[in-house]
Amino acid sequence: MNAALGGVLAAVSWGSADFIARYTGGALGHVNALFGMLATSALVLTGIVLVMDLAIAGSMAGWWQVLLMGAGLTLATLLLYQGLVRGPVTVAAPIAGTFPAFNILLALALGVRPTALEWAAMAAVMAGVFVVVRSARHYETGGHYTRAQLRSTVMISLGASFSFAVTVAAGQEAGAIYGDVQAVFLGRWISLACCILLLAVRREPPRIPLRWWPLLGAQGVLDGTALVAVVAGSQGAGSAATAVLASGFSAVTVVLARVFIRETMSWGQWSGIAIILAGVAMLSGLQA
Repeated sequence: MNAALGGVLAAVSWGSADFIARYTGGALGHVNALFGMLATSALVLTGIVLVMDLAIAGSMAGWWQVLLMGAGLTLATLLLYQGLVRGPVTVAAPIAGTFPAFNILLALALGVRPTALEWAAMAAVMAGVFVVVRSARHYETGGHYTRAQLRSTVMISLGASFSFAVTVAAGQEAGAIYGDVQAVFLGRWISLACCILLLAVRREPPRIPLRWWPLLGAQGVLDGTALVAVVAGSQGAGSAATAVLASGFSAVTVVLARVFIRETMSWGQWSGIAIILAGVAMLSGLQA
């Protein structure tokens, strides 16, 4: 898949799935919502693997990447859903979407040296986050959220961003070994196992009313599509741009929140989001 197409498809799919999570997480709890999303997407991916008769390589060389992708996705999505439910969506989503900057920091830790322009792009992304956070104070003055609540949302969203960076990096490596759909299929079942383990530790069996399963199904299909698109788009030229473009999911989520739940936004927030997207676009161009 073309790197740009994979990134855009992932952004639209993830953005839509995360907007749905605002409702499912609020009604069911973020752990139950995650379980439902993972269960439906795991079943759909299993059907795709069987129908398309996709072979899974017997090599154990990439299993640690698959495990890291699965566990990382569970943690990242849990944190993201918690941030979206706590709100405001227009704070949580843009910050969670900064994961490409963390991807470059991870590459730095592995010995890759970013150029001056890449450092500038990362600085722009972080500056945009700072502007969004500072501008979010209008929620505090409006009596909607306390400063402590906003601070918690910011920290949770940053944790989600870093976890997504790890997930994407591991998924890209696993996809090169096992195949795009196969890697996501394996990682999704590992994610589901991690979620079930969490529910077992908490001694809380999932309680999901039947009426919520269609929405969780849509959420799961969209989320699975996004990860397949990221992994598939990362296998050719300009692969690094895929994750960067995929981070545009935050803009999709924010627009949906603005249109459907009328979540107010200040000019400062719009400016911060624009700075984040500009930094992301700059990274995309440099890495294409």
